[in-house]
Amino acid sequence: MTVSSTRSMCWQFDAYGPPGKALARREQSLPAPGPGQALVRLHAIGMNRSEFNYVQGRYLPAREFPSGLGQEAVGEIVALGAPPPADTIQPWRASELAIGARVALLPGRIDMCSMGTYRDVGVYDQAALLPVPEDYSNAEGAGLWMGVLTMAGALELAGITPRTAPGRRVLFTAAGSGMGVIALKLARAWGATTLATSRSEARVEKLAELADHAFVATDSKSLAAGVARVTDSAGFNAALDPVGASFYPGLFDSAAPGASIVSYEMITGGEPVIPIARLMINDLSLRGFTIWRPLRSPALLDALLGWGLEYASVIRPIIAGTRSLADAPDALEELGRSEQFGKLVLVP
Repeated sequence: MTVSSTRSMCWQFDAYGPPGKALARREQSLPAPGPGQALVRLHAIGMNRSEFNYVQGRYLPAREFPSGLGQEAVGEIVALGAPPPADTIQPWRASELAIGARVALLPGRIDMCSMGTYRDVGVYDQAALLPVPEDYSNAEGAGLWMGVLTMAGALELAGITPRTAPGRRVLFTAAGSGMGVIALKLARAWGATTLATSRSEARVEKLAELADHAFVATDSKSLAAGVARVTDSAGFNAALDPVGASFYPGLFDSAAPGASIVSYEMITGGEPVIPIARLMINDLSLRGFTIWRPLRSPALLDALLGWGLEYASVIRPIIAGTRSLADAPDALEELGRSEQFGKLVLVP
């Protein structure tokens, strides 16, 4: 199929600010896909808290303005350029590159600034295209790969893999997010004992269906008390935490000797008090994680993507709801309130 140019409606911002004030919907003219590129018509766009923060200048800085946003989506290939040059990053081994193929986008290989995914059609590198499990809806496919890269990657960093998970107690704070749900399902499928927290009693009731133990934690004290109660004071062996500063005292209080704590977000701030003596005496490990880690390691990335397909039937995302792409600013404000259970998805 030959495409000279395509019109696209997209969301951009010219300066940082609240989504409702900063974002503007604009029309763009997209060139035909060049070597190593594909033109993809998007059907569902996964929303992530990083986008809420990005628009407000609380995430990676925008390279330039105007900037787009978004890294996760499912769509259909409508045009293909020539294969990528041999000396550039190649598409993943399981990806189907053909006109009409349904594909997902690989977070971290999407240039949010120049293209992003908050749009109806985009030009993306063929190396950024991934398969979608056949029995997944478009919305489910748009909620899979960010969760796999982030949560399977953070689990691996904490020493939790299909081989090592059995017998380990793994804590997931603020676990009602789209990514938290995937992490819970994955760790449980691997044989770990899972502990899940939320500040909402209603979300805890839902988490109880996914985790071995679920409890309300609104601050460090209730976090530590909950872990002590459900582990008979043994503590956790690994924790994946997006809450940040306000939970750190409780995390250190409830960690078992030799435990690993992995931070992948900082909802309550990024400057916690770290008790170095306890870190030393209890042989604790504290690590930070972003999706850039597996993207720097082809072997790790291949392992994570392989797990995503292998366990796709088990870790199927829970879709909290779909919103119109035309209402993206309001949907981002909703996402920022962290009241949903599961993944919010935009539909063009």
